[in-house]
Amino acid sequence: MEESQEQLPDELVRILDVLFADHHQNQAPLSLARLSKRSDLRMSTLRRFLTALEEAGIVTVELREDGTGSACLTAAGLQLRG
Repeated sequence: MEESQEQLPDELVRILDVLFADHHQNQAPLSLARLSKRSDLRMSTLRRFLTALEEAGIVTVELREDGTGSACLTAAGLQLRG
């Protein structure tokens, strides 16, 4: 068993899985609304985890004045899956 994987919250794994899958299909930022739906997370929960991922340099998040936004993996984030 890999200890590091056991310590990751399920929500975080779901967010990263969705972002990886979307990157390989579209290679464009994913809207927060779609990310929320695909990861089955409420927007408040999603935003909390995205803030942590952004601070770690794993994702880039763009928030607009109208409340919409998007997220995508950074180069460092893409390297997590090799």
